[in-house]
Amino acid sequence: MFKRLQILTAVAVLWSAPGVAAETELTALTPENVVAIALAENRDLTAARFAIAQAEARLVQAGLWPNPELELSHEGDRFFARDDEYSVTAGFRQRFPITGRIAKARSVARVDVAQAIAEVRNQERLLAGEVLVLARELLVTQQKLDVNQALQNRLQKLIDVSEKRLSAAEVSAADVILAKLELQKLVLAQAGLRNEQEVATTALNPLLGRAPQSPMEMSGVVGAELDLDAVADVSRQALARRPDRQLAALGIDRADTEVKLAHAEKWEDWTVGFEYNRERSTFNEPTRLEDTDNLFALSVSVPLPLWNKNQGRIREAQATQERAEAELHALELRISAEVQTAENQMRRLLGILRQYGEQSIPLAEQNIALLQQGYSDGLISVTAVIQAQQQLTELRQSYVETLGDFIRARTAWETATAAVLAAK
Repeated sequence: MFKRLQILTAVAVLWSAPGVAAETELTALTPENVVAIALAENRDLTAARFAIAQAEARLVQAGLWPNPELELSHEGDRFFARDDEYSVTAGFRQRFPITGRIAKARSVARVDVAQAIAEVRNQERLLAGEVLVLARELLVTQQKLDVNQALQNRLQKLIDVSEKRLSAAEVSAADVILAKLELQKLVLAQAGLRNEQEVATTALNPLLGRAPQSPMEMSGVVGAELDLDAVADVSRQALARRPDRQLAALGIDRADTEVKLAHAEKWEDWTVGFEYNRERSTFNEPTRLEDTDNLFALSVSVPLPLWNKNQGRIREAQATQERAEAELHALELRISAEVQTAENQMRRLLGILRQYGEQSIPLAEQNIALLQQGYSDGLISVTAVIQAQQQLTELRQSYVETLGDFIRARTAWETATAAVLAAK
């Protein structure tokens, strides 16, 4: 409860900040505060949290004793002999769970509450991962747009120079057209990126509890930095951090308490009753006599488990426990594989990104600088410069594409290890 209050407080501060005070003004976001907003404002998650309140209500109900029974009866001869004879009876009965059935039922209900919390926590984990990957992909798309625009600017300068040299008959018109075609490819690619940006924004907005077409501007930096020692440490703790693994373990606990409850219910509740009876009788022969009797009775009803020993439910609860244990082992294997796969992919992509950034792109930049200088000096044709430009474009685009794959792998790893909830 305290953690949830912390989230709501943080979101309240976020919404009260300049430029983020209302939905219409909430445009500048970062992946980190987007996750906090989603956890507080997502409509599906809000509905899912009512499961906790439902489980808590069942816990209250499980601790209640059966209601007592009050019996009142009256017998008389008003419509027959009219001798003023009557019998009045008042009784009180209470069932007693002599085997601790209520305490064991409360134990089951407590596990239900813990399971509801773990299930909501797991939905928060999945939602946080979904939101985080969309937010980061928006940043990657923006980086692609920036790279595209930078390449367009460089190519446009080359076209301007080539057109001047064309007027001086120093280059052919085919060379200028080739450069313009390359520029058109970049313009078309930019339009496709804008479409990707709009699709991601439309998908992200509802997860934040906002209208799909609400304006959004994602800020922040997507980098390829990674603390490999910290990654290994978090991966080792994945099983302990995963809410769905906690949910599966609680399933075993619940089945165990169900077995105990089923054994306790082998003996049904005993019923203890108290009864007061007042009778008035009239005798007419040989003389009229009246007699009034007051009676008090105590009764105990004990159901005997002769044929129904709750054996079917006991076996069902035992089978449920064995199934829960098997499901937990299977889930642990899936979690381990999921974490390891995402971590390996992340490490491999990090190596590829470093090779792009430290070797391939700097060499291409150096090559195109030399060719542009040679073109300016009239030593080489514009075709060589355009080919070098194409090579640089492909390398930079490949770098950003690989960066997007790395970000998706990183988010998958953070989701698999529940690291997306670390700040919650």
